[in-house]
Formats: sequence, C-alpha cells, structure tokens
Amino acid sequence: MRYHIRFIAVVLVLGLSVYGAGAASLCKPDIVGIDLIEGKSNPPGFLPPDEEKYKGNKMPEDIIVQGWHNLRQAHRPLTFVCRYKGRPNEAFILPDSTNSCELTYKGGLIFECRH
Repeated sequence: MRYHIRFIAVVLVLGLSVYGAGAASLCKPDIVGIDLIEGKSNPPGFLPPDEEKYKGNKMPEDIIVQGWHNLRQAHRPLTFVCRYKGRPNEAFILPDSTNSCELTYKGGLIFECRH
C-alpha cells in the first residue's frame, strides 16, 4: 500500500508540471545504484547517462550529477529503478512527456525531470 501511495505522489508531482520540472527524492539513502530503462524489451534496454560527474566512489553521497537528455527519442515506457543491496529494487514509470532527467545529491538524492 505504501508503494502505491508513493508511486501516485511521484506521478502527480511529475505529471502536473507538464511544461516545467518535477523533483522528488525517489530512492532511499542506502542505494547501491540506479538504472533508467527504456521500453519493455527482454532483456531490458538500459540507458546509460550522457552526463556523469562524481567526486569519489561512495554511493550516493559522491554523486554530483547523473543526467539523461533528449529522452523523447527513447522507447516508452521509461522506468527509473533504484537498486538496493539485500532488498528488492524500486521502479517508477516516468510520464511519456519526459525529455530529460538528472539525479543529484544535495543532502539526499534528488531526481528531477523536465518535459
């Protein structure tokens, strides 16, 4: 139930700002990595970030930015996945109007998408 409420809140935040940007802290602090997946193919089509900057190798505090741009070219649906060690991953489907996304660390992970 908690997952569904969180998912609806994320969709509302990202979906209501059609011409602007939506920001949310989607992942919990103990992540080991993130993925952006395009389409429904098997195996999944992972999209590597086209912009990456780190100040070290400790996840997530050392992320400066990970960015994906020109996402209108990607196959839909776009799925953002938070990977954890020792527990299930969390997946979030992004709105179809999403064009770019950035993941930054500012005291917590901030995932921001623009339409």
